[in-house]
Parts: sequence; C-alpha cells; structure tokens
Amino acid sequence: MNALRRDQCGRRRFGFTLIELLVVIAIIAVLISLLLPAVQSAREAARRIQCVNNLKQIALACFSYESAQGSYPMGNEATRFNDPIYSPGVPCGDQVLYSVFSYILPYMEQGSSFASLNFSIPADLYPAVAANHPNLTALYTSVSSYLCPSDTQAADEQLTVNYTCRKQGSYAASRGRQENIAWSWSLLPNQAPDPTQPYYTNCNYGGGDGMFMPQSVVKIANVTDGTSNTLLFGEQTRFKNEPPSSQFSWVTLCAEWSDAWIPWTPPGFGFRLTAGAFVIPRLNAPADTTGAIFNACFPNPIMQPPDWIKNATPPGGPCIQLGQWGFHGLHPGGVNFAFADGSVKFLKESIDINTYRALGTRNLGEVISADAY
Repeated sequence: MNALRRDQCGRRRFGFTLIELLVVIAIIAVLISLLLPAVQSAREAARRIQCVNNLKQIALACFSYESAQGSYPMGNEATRFNDPIYSPGVPCGDQVLYSVFSYILPYMEQGSSFASLNFSIPADLYPAVAANHPNLTALYTSVSSYLCPSDTQAADEQLTVNYTCRKQGSYAASRGRQENIAWSWSLLPNQAPDPTQPYYTNCNYGGGDGMFMPQSVVKIANVTDGTSNTLLFGEQTRFKNEPPSSQFSWVTLCAEWSDAWIPWTPPGFGFRLTAGAFVIPRLNAPADTTGAIFNACFPNPIMQPPDWIKNATPPGGPCIQLGQWGFHGLHPGGVNFAFADGSVKFLKESIDINTYRALGTRNLGEVISADAY
C-alpha cells in the first residue's frame, strides 16, 4: 500500500515504499532476462537472412559472368610462368593472387572498382608496400555483400607494412577435395616449374574437383553431379575467439597467409586460407592453434594437391580438424552455402562427412538423396 505522507504545508502526498520499488525493479529485471534471448534470436535470424541474400547475390553474379563468358570465373591466378615485367628471369616468381571475388566485381555493382583494377599487375609487388600498389583503390574497397553481418570486425590492414592490398570478406569459393591453394604439383623446392608434372606452363598450379580451381575454369556442362547437389560458395568467417587485432579474412585475393594470432612455432607461421575452402575438414572445424594438425595433415614438406586426402579418411584423420582449410561460420549450428543452381541452404555442422564431401565435388558421380542434408 502506498505510504500516506504530509509535506511541510500539510498537503497529503502519495509515494512508494523502498520495498515496493525493489519489487518493481526485480520484475523489470526478470522481464528483461526473459526478453533478451528472444531479441538476440530475432537479431541472429535477421543476420542469417542477410547472409543468405549475400550468397544469392554472389551466386547470381557468377551466373551473369557465365552467361557473358561461357564459364564460371577462374578460382584464382596463383603465379605466372614467365612475367618479363614483374619477375624477369624468374619463372613463377610473382604472386598474382586475384580470386573469383575480384573477377565478379562488375556483376556485384562494383563496376568502378573493377574498372580501376589492372589484372596484369600482380597483387604482391614485394618489396613495395601495399600503400604504393597501383590497385590500392580497387582492392581496398569494402564490398558490403562480401560481409556476413554475423562476422566479427577485422583490424584495418597495415598498408605501410603489408605487401598486398586487401579488404575483409566472409565467404569462400568451393574448391572441392584436392588442395590447390597452398600446394602445387611441383616436386621441387620453392614451387619451381617441373616439366614432368601436370600444369607445367601454369607453374604447376591446376586441377581440382570443386567448382573453382587455379588457372582454369569450369563450365556448366562440367557439373555432371547436378547443380542442385554441388556447392558453389560458403561461409569462411573469422573464428569465434579471434581477437580484434587480427586482420583476417580476405576475399579479393586467394592464397595461404601467415597469421600472427595463431601461435604456431615458429611464431608468425599460423597458416590459413582466404577466398577458398575445401570439404576435407569437417564443417565448422576449429582453428588449429598449435600447428600440430597442420603438420600431421601435411607431413611431407613437398606435397601434391591430392596427398592430404590420405590423412583425412573418415572417421579419423588429422585433416578433418584443420579448420583454417575448411568452411566455417558464426551462425549457431551450421553454415550457409550457395549451390550451383543458385539456391542457398543451411548445412548443419553435424552433416555426414561423406555426404558433405560429395556435395563439394562436381563430377565424381556420387548419388545424394534429398534428405541427406
């Protein structure tokens, strides 16, 4: 009951007792605690919808590219066999690095950025720093459709320290099962061209069973597994515990990068991929923070693209846990993927590994039922 009081003029005033105020505050706190999960769930649902829309736009850009060029874009250009301007006398000495996300810029309403991008110039002009790169404007432009709203913010690139210009993104092209970003078909040190190996004139980079490969393209006719059963793009966000000081991930450039946040030995060698991912690691595998999984997955210092499959046989195998090489997202329970037919689906992280890998290949003839994922 409200306490009846009189002020100095003798007028009666009504107020609340301390107990009543505490009860009201407690009720408000309970209501907030009940509503907060619902609000967070609604926000995550909105973020997931935006992420789905981003993937649809990226897939549509690829279809527009295919309609204009007769094939899907190249996954990435790694190096050039003979570049007399930027690596004279050193075959495969340059680092070109441009990814599919660079090639589809004009179909992502980024025509001005694409027009200012000179693909004849390698992305890495070491020892020149990124701030002096001719393609700085194009490569340092943030594309909102390349960012998932659930992703965490990366630190700005240090343009006067790094040698390539790049901007954050949250998605990766599906590269299938054969590792073809970090490793080539060369059997010689330093990735030197080996005329006895495939793709010699492409600096021994090439091949793969996914939708995107280095130095070559895929046509719709090559997707014999069916476009509705073949992954095109998926999420490759930053990891859950990644600090704001980390600068990853990138989309316009595709390569293996060293990341000082991951404390491998020696320091600074915490390798991870950008703009491309494989279906050998399980979905949402955590980051390898020690290098032990990487070393077990690639035990030979000179590897070839298919070799790591030997170390990823279900249900075990160290490569299954190599999160930096796989798809991963920050939505609870799974990852969004765009398929080669333009549809976008949410794959649960509990998906059967063999089904998942079958979805990652374009032409191996696997039969996947509609209820398998």
